[in-house]
Amino acid sequence: TTLVWGQPLTGLSPEDKPNLKKEALPVAWFKTWSTSMENKARVFNTTMGSARDLQSAGLRRLIINASYWGMGLEDKITSDRSVAYTSKYEPRPSGFNYEKLGVRPQLPSDFR
Repeated sequence: TTLVWGQPLTGLSPEDKPNLKKEALPVAWFKTWSTSMENKARVFNTTMGSARDLQSAGLRRLIINASYWGMGLEDKITSDRSVAYTSKYEPRPSGFNYEKLGVRPQLPSDFR
Protein backbone atom coordinates (compact mmCIF):
# COMPACT_ATOMS: atom_id res chain seq x y z
CA THR A 1 0.00 0.00 0.00
CA THR A 2 1.53 3.28 -1.08
CA LEU A 3 1.77 5.92 1.65
CA VAL A 4 3.64 8.64 -0.27
CA TRP A 5 3.92 9.28 -4.00
CA GLY A 6 6.91 11.21 -5.33
CA GLN A 7 6.74 13.39 -8.41
CA PRO A 8 10.11 13.71 -10.21
CA LEU A 9 11.37 17.27 -10.44
CA THR A 10 13.23 19.09 -13.20
CA GLY A 11 16.31 19.41 -10.97
CA LEU A 12 17.79 18.30 -7.66
CA SER A 13 16.45 21.10 -5.48
CA PRO A 14 13.13 20.66 -3.63
CA GLU A 15 12.15 24.07 -5.02
CA ASP A 16 12.49 22.87 -8.65
CA LYS A 17 9.35 22.49 -10.74
CA PRO A 18 7.71 19.10 -11.27
CA ASN A 19 8.79 17.20 -14.37
CA LEU A 20 5.35 16.37 -15.72
CA LYS A 21 6.89 14.21 -18.48
CA LYS A 22 7.66 11.64 -15.79
CA GLU A 23 5.09 9.76 -13.76
CA ALA A 24 4.87 9.88 -9.99
CA LEU A 25 6.22 6.79 -8.24
CA PRO A 26 5.77 5.34 -4.75
CA VAL A 27 8.47 6.61 -2.37
CA ALA A 28 7.05 5.14 0.87
CA TRP A 29 4.94 2.01 1.19
CA PHE A 30 4.06 -0.88 3.48
CA LYS A 31 2.83 -4.44 3.17
CA THR A 32 2.29 -7.59 5.17
CA TRP A 33 4.58 -10.41 4.11
CA SER A 34 4.10 -14.12 4.75
CA THR A 35 7.23 -16.06 5.62
CA SER A 36 7.93 -19.62 4.47
CA MET A 37 6.81 -20.77 7.93
CA GLU A 38 3.46 -18.96 7.53
CA ASN A 39 4.41 -16.20 9.96
CA LYS A 40 3.28 -12.68 9.13
CA ALA A 41 5.76 -9.83 8.98
CA ARG A 42 5.01 -6.14 8.61
CA VAL A 43 7.28 -4.41 6.11
CA PHE A 44 7.81 -0.67 5.58
CA ASN A 45 10.07 0.70 2.87
CA THR A 46 11.04 4.11 1.60
CA THR A 47 13.43 5.46 -0.99
CA MET A 48 13.78 8.63 1.09
CA GLY A 49 16.27 8.91 3.90
CA SER A 50 19.38 10.77 2.80
CA ALA A 51 21.04 12.96 5.41
CA ARG A 52 19.32 16.01 3.96
CA ASP A 53 15.95 14.25 3.67
CA LEU A 54 16.04 13.70 7.43
CA GLN A 55 15.94 17.47 7.97
CA SER A 56 12.21 17.10 7.29
CA ALA A 57 10.21 16.63 10.48
CA GLY A 58 7.52 15.01 8.34
CA LEU A 59 9.88 12.31 7.12
CA ARG A 60 11.23 11.71 10.62
CA ARG A 61 7.64 11.30 11.85
CA LEU A 62 6.83 8.92 8.98
CA ILE A 63 9.82 6.70 9.83
CA ILE A 64 9.13 6.73 13.58
CA ASN A 65 5.44 5.95 13.11
CA ALA A 66 6.25 3.21 10.58
CA SER A 67 8.62 1.68 13.13
CA TYR A 68 5.84 1.61 15.73
CA TRP A 69 3.46 0.09 13.17
CA GLY A 70 6.01 -2.56 12.19
CA MET A 71 6.33 -3.64 15.82
CA GLY A 72 2.55 -3.71 16.34
CA LEU A 73 2.65 -0.66 18.60
CA GLU A 74 0.04 1.45 16.81
CA ASP A 75 -1.24 2.65 20.20
CA LYS A 76 2.08 4.54 20.59
CA ILE A 77 1.48 6.59 17.43
CA THR A 78 0.38 10.10 18.35
CA SER A 79 0.27 13.34 16.40
CA ASP A 80 2.05 15.26 19.16
CA ARG A 81 5.07 12.96 19.65
CA SER A 82 8.29 14.93 19.35
CA VAL A 83 10.47 14.23 16.34
CA ALA A 84 12.93 16.98 17.29
CA TYR A 85 16.66 16.39 17.08
CA THR A 86 18.33 15.30 20.30
CA SER A 87 21.55 17.10 19.34
CA LYS A 88 22.84 19.46 16.65
CA TYR A 89 22.18 18.10 13.14
CA GLU A 90 23.85 19.72 10.14
CA PRO A 91 24.15 17.22 7.28
CA ARG A 92 26.68 17.85 4.58
CA PRO A 93 25.66 18.11 0.95
CA SER A 94 25.67 14.95 -1.12
CA GLY A 95 28.37 14.37 -3.68
CA PHE A 96 31.67 12.74 -4.44
CA ASN A 97 34.02 15.72 -4.06
CA TYR A 98 35.19 14.54 -0.65
CA GLU A 99 38.11 16.96 -0.30
CA LYS A 100 35.86 19.95 -0.88
CA LEU A 101 33.37 18.55 1.65
CA GLY A 102 36.13 17.94 4.18
CA VAL A 103 35.28 14.25 4.43
CA ARG A 104 37.52 11.20 4.21
CA PRO A 105 35.65 8.04 3.18
CA GLN A 106 36.33 5.08 5.45
CA LEU A 107 35.77 1.36 5.20
CA PRO A 108 33.21 -0.18 7.58
CA SER A 109 36.07 -2.14 9.16
CA ASP A 110 37.58 1.19 10.34
CA PHE A 111 34.69 1.50 12.83
CA ARG A 112 35.20 -1.85 14.57
